[in-house]
Amino acid sequence: MPHSWDMFIRNNDSNTLVFENLKSMQILGDRFSEFDLQDGSIDPIDRAWPKLVVSQLETLVLFEIPIPADVAESLMSAPLKELTYKGRSDYAHMLCQHSTSNLNELILSFDMYSELNTETFYHNTSAIFRNISKIPIVKCTVIDPDLEIDWSFVDWSYLTHLYVQDLADLDKIIDAISAMPYLVFASLSVNINYNTDPRSFVTILKGLSQRYPKPVPSKLETLLISLYGIDSTLDSALYELKWYYPKLKHIGKVK
Repeated sequence: MPHSWDMFIRNNDSNTLVFENLKSMQILGDRFSEFDLQDGSIDPIDRAWPKLVVSQLETLVLFEIPIPADVAESLMSAPLKELTYKGRSDYAHMLCQHSTSNLNELILSFDMYSELNTETFYHNTSAIFRNISKIPIVKCTVIDPDLEIDWSFVDWSYLTHLYVQDLADLDKIIDAISAMPYLVFASLSVNINYNTDPRSFVTILKGLSQRYPKPVPSKLETLLISLYGIDSTLDSALYELKWYYPKLKHIGKVK
């Protein structure tokens, strides 16, 4: 950030900002590594957050920015219909600990490069996605360039849309999707490194009917997969997933 709240504050002695008619707000930050959240302020060189009063706010976008607890409480007290947050899972968890009952859509995005560790990520995201049953659309994007996720540790029961980039293990993500009963859409980009035999992914897809005795009771309707380097051999293998996810209406490749 550095903060630009000063332009809104007419009285320098006031620490409260009131936006009476504001319907949509975006607060954009920077990489988490450049910030240090201590005692409700962002970095000693920056001004502490003001108290925000947004009684009519319906759409909130927060991008790569740490949120002090009192600000999170103030923002989440608004009659929000849509909340988008990109950043670290502990701040997302703090936001979602407040009431989300008014939301029609929740969109969260996590870059594993910014996470403290995988255990914290499992705890925070599972706490979010297993306790939001009243939100019709719940989307999550995971970018995993450095830390490999063990999908058996996540409990994302009420997730409806999943996007994963730079995925390392297609086998485990298929199992994880099967444990997400409300998931209707998944987009998976698998990044094959020099230690990986690309043919193993096709073997996984083609062997699903042998590995599992019966189809999964899943609501999944759309599944997009991209296996970098072997897209030409992927088409026929993808259709094996029709047996595994019987409600699939569309199978394709990530564009």
